[in-house]
Amino acid sequence: MLSSLRGRLALILVVVAISGWQLYSDGLKQGLDLQGGMHLVLEVDDPDSTLTTEARADAIDRAERIIRTRVDELGVEEPLIQKVGSERLIVELAGIRDEERAKSILNEAAFLEFKLVLPTTEVEPTLSRLDRAIVATLSEDEIARLGQRAAPVTPGQRTIEDLLFTGGDTSRPADSAATQAEDTVSTRPTARPFTALLNTGDVEGSYLVATEDVESIQSFLALGEVQRALPRDVSLTFETQPVGVGVRTYRRLYVLEKDAFMTGEALQSAIAGRDPQFNQSQVQFELNRAG
Repeated sequence: MLSSLRGRLALILVVVAISGWQLYSDGLKQGLDLQGGMHLVLEVDDPDSTLTTEARADAIDRAERIIRTRVDELGVEEPLIQKVGSERLIVELAGIRDEERAKSILNEAAFLEFKLVLPTTEVEPTLSRLDRAIVATLSEDEIARLGQRAAPVTPGQRTIEDLLFTGGDTSRPADSAATQAEDTVSTRPTARPFTALLNTGDVEGSYLVATEDVESIQSFLALGEVQRALPRDVSLTFETQPVGVGVRTYRRLYVLEKDAFMTGEALQSAIAGRDPQFNQSQVQFELNRAG
């Protein structure tokens, strides 16, 4: 009897200790009323009442998705983003100190542009210039600090090309030792810091970049020397959503014309839907006379 009671008391003490430690580690999240912050009320701007009820509700839904994405950039813990009715959105950001920056991010207007996707052959002759520009501008330590992860492909390791175009067939004979040595030299981070991170794209006009290498590519592209090495009429832009290939995720890096051939000003209406024949996402849009 006594032994059973001691066991129960020990179990209770362990549970209480774990609960207390959990509360201490997480802490109490202070809301807007305790630590201050920002309280914003957003409404649909339609002074002439030209929008239908459905259009107003759709505008609020889209605004909510956009604001949630932008709030992540501010690093606010447990923000409150709540719809009130079909025409109003309440945003509470507890602990915000730089209110002007927060307002500028939330109120930033998106600008729609249509750009042509170019074949990768338009930029391939200049890729070696990008590598040389980076090597000439940055030291090896600086390249390493930018998160360079390029590494030679070891014998037997499946590459992105294997997964995309051969179904991961590992029965092909290995390359000769001389070819492997040549590949090892050519993929050294100090020799090819940019192109070593590019993989053959799965769609026309794109390269695949491993998700963990996206920040490195963006840092390289931000260098003025790299931008000057690119063709004047070409820009390299990442797709927003990652794609899965094998067990890894990648982001598509598109080769685009730098100048847009059309902007959102020519767009009269747009409706998202799915293609009934192939069950793929599609957007039906209507242009004005200028478009």
